[in-house]
Amino acid sequence: MPAVFIVFATALAPGSRIRLTLDEGGHQVTKVVNLAFGAGVHPAFMAPVAITSLAVLAGMFIILDTRAADRRLVLAGERAGALLAGRLALVTVAALLATGVSLAVAATVATIGQWGLYTAASALLALTYALIGVTLAPLFGRVAGVLVAFLIPFLDLGIAQDPMLRATPPTWAHLLPGYGGFRLLTNAILTHGPIQGGPLLIALAWLTGAAVAATVLFRHNMRTPGGAHSAAQAGRVTG
Repeated sequence: MPAVFIVFATALAPGSRIRLTLDEGGHQVTKVVNLAFGAGVHPAFMAPVAITSLAVLAGMFIILDTRAADRRLVLAGERAGALLAGRLALVTVAALLATGVSLAVAATVATIGQWGLYTAASALLALTYALIGVTLAPLFGRVAGVLVAFLIPFLDLGIAQDPMLRATPPTWAHLLPGYGGFRLLTNAILTHGPIQGGPLLIALAWLTGAAVAATVLFRHNMRTPGGAHSAAQAGRVTG
C-alpha cells in the first residue's frame, strides 16, 4: 500500500505552486512550494496519510483478533494489565513497521529538509493513530470499524491539514489528532529550523489521550459477567 499510494501520488502530483505559512526559527514565514512532478514535495505530504491509515487498521485488527483469547486468559487468572502491555507492544511494532516501509518508499521520491524530524513526526502520528485504532475496535467492531478507520486519517491529514487546499489549517482542524504532528512534519519538509514547542506538545497530548482511552476501553472490554467468581471457577477447573 505505501509503495502504490506514494508513487502514484508522485506521478499524479498537480503542476501548481502553493503558498504555505510556516514557523521558521520562531518567526512566521510564507513560502511558495512547487507541487509538480519531480519536485518531491507532494509525496512527502502523502506519506503520512499512508502511514496513519495502516497504523489505525493495525491497531484495530490486533485488538479485534485477540479479544476472545484475551477474555479467556483473564478468566483463567491472567492480569488485564499484562495483556494490555503485550497488545500495545505488538501495536507499536506494527505502527513503526508501517512507518519504516512508507518512509523507505518516500525516500526514493520525496525531498525532505530535515529527515530526523520528519521521521520522528511520522512515528508520532503512526503511534497516535494506532492507539486510535485500538480505541475504535470495541466501539465499532470489524465492518464499521474499517470504514471509520479509513475515514478519520483521510479527513484529518488528507483534507483538514492538507497544505494543497489552504495555506494554514482552519481553526477547527487544530482540534484533530493529526494537527500537531503534521505541523512538525510540514516544517521538517520545508525548513531547517528547530522543533516547534507548541505543535510538539499538542501531538504528545493526543498520544497520551489516545493511550488513556485505549487502556480504559481495553480493561472495560476484558470484564466478564462473573467477575472474580468466574475467574475463581476457571482457576479451580484449571487446577
